[in-house]
Amino acid sequence: MSEDGSSSEETNTPTTSVSQDTSTAETTAITTSAFNIHPETPSSSSSFNTHLAIQSLSSILTTVSPSLLSQDQDPAFYLLHNPDISSQVSSLLRLPDSGAGDNNLCRWFYDTFQSSEPQLQLVVLRFLPVIAGLYLSRVALKKPLAGFEAVLLAIYAHETTSRAGQAVTVNVPDLSYPSIYHESKRLAKDNDAADLNLAVISPSLEPHGTVRSTRRARIVGCCIRVIL
Repeated sequence: MSEDGSSSEETNTPTTSVSQDTSTAETTAITTSAFNIHPETPSSSSSFNTHLAIQSLSSILTTVSPSLLSQDQDPAFYLLHNPDISSQVSSLLRLPDSGAGDNNLCRWFYDTFQSSEPQLQLVVLRFLPVIAGLYLSRVALKKPLAGFEAVLLAIYAHETTSRAGQAVTVNVPDLSYPSIYHESKRLAKDNDAADLNLAVISPSLEPHGTVRSTRRARIVGCCIRVIL
């Protein structure tokens, strides 16, 4: 009898475990469904970051409505190409105190670019010429511009990391040698390869945590080069 009892206990134990696992899975599924939480996938994570950026921007702009989250159109595309949003953002950037460190729009630009979502980063780069132009025009006025500088440093740091310490160069061939595009009077000898001149378009970048007067032009120039 004891053997049968132990055998029945061993048989019942996995059943109890399975039922507990099933109950846990069902509870998790109900909780996930109730709060609209989806599994962590690259696409769902990107969508979540985009929706979060829109919710944050809706507290700053009147032209951005949270109801956009339920529409079928791409939210990032909407932010990038909507003329009303572009007009209102440009107007807010041109306010006298727009570049301060506590400016909500500058904070949104900084946080959105740091999200590392390419579509959201394009939204920030969309307004980079305005930010850079206003920043350079106000430097001489000795106004607090920590908000603008934070955005510029975020873009600069991203470019520094993506280059991995390498300079941007281009090979300029010697035009005295013939090519498929032109002829040369010079006779090429056997195994006589065309000399290549290495031209540096942009030198290697050093990481900077602040914008000093000696670095300002280089940092802003690097940021502008990102959109060219």
